[in-house]
Amino acid sequence: MQHRGADTTGTAEAAAGSGPATAEPGFADAMAELEQILSRLESDHLDVDHLAADVRRAGELIKACRARIAHTKVEIEEIVAGIDTDAGEAG
Repeated sequence: MQHRGADTTGTAEAAAGSGPATAEPGFADAMAELEQILSRLESDHLDVDHLAADVRRAGELIKACRARIAHTKVEIEEIVAGIDTDAGEAG
């Protein structure tokens, strides 16, 4: 499942300068990295030495994706509310 072409600018916190020193990847890049991790976990040649790090990174990426989705949902709701308000004023 490839998710290309989405926003790849990093998290809002990182863009605002309040995030960690290394910015989280954008949604599409995070999904691609998650797919790579999943492929490694499903591999017949699972590297046990890196298993915990892969699972930890997957958790970080999932949290970042969920935050991005939640933020985008709020933005969309605000846009739609603004459209509804504009339509009510015009009528």
